[in-house]
Amino acid sequence: MAKARASLLFEDDFEGRSQLGDGYRTGRGMEDAWTIRDGVLFGEQIRDDHGSTMRKQMNFDDLHVAFDFRFNGGSRFNFVIDDNNDKTVHAGHVARASVSPKRMSISDDKVGSMNLKVREMRQNKSLAPAPKKKLDEILRRTQASAKVNLASGEWHQMEVIIQGTVMTVRLDGEKVLSLDSSGFAHPTKTQFGMTVNGSSIDFDNLKVYSTD
Repeated sequence: MAKARASLLFEDDFEGRSQLGDGYRTGRGMEDAWTIRDGVLFGEQIRDDHGSTMRKQMNFDDLHVAFDFRFNGGSRFNFVIDDNNDKTVHAGHVARASVSPKRMSISDDKVGSMNLKVREMRQNKSLAPAPKKKLDEILRRTQASAKVNLASGEWHQMEVIIQGTVMTVRLDGEKVLSLDSSGFAHPTKTQFGMTVNGSSIDFDNLKVYSTD
């Protein structure tokens, strides 16, 4: 069970500026995908081959982050947690929560789908039955999903909490998903943020709390 919030470590309401600013970075060539207008962060996909990425640079182990979001034409976003220094996973991915208007899922990327050995198995279209069974078992125990119903144009609050080996997601104050998987306890995480597909998905009121 997730602990109560301890203290506020960081907050950003995106007021009073038009650029992301220090402490944030976007994917290469994706700077124009992220704009701030009237205190709201807007993200839209501008490349056909990949969603638009935005990351907040911050070193942490456990995590409790809250933010508001609104589907405004976009199809899906991932809230992604990375360790840029971890070379055992694709693009440093440690964990994620994926949100669409009808479904939410969470994934332990560290030992699951983005682990380089697992990813190689996933990309092998002629995988033999025995390793295919092993792959299916790895994905089963490192992922969880639930149905949601998120109408376009409506604001919602999402909380992502990692404490040790447990990742929990709350939507508008209610727990939607929780998963116990070893990769969530990876001790050196260096950034978190969004990957947006479609146009657009809006964000506001980003807050990070301690979990002590």
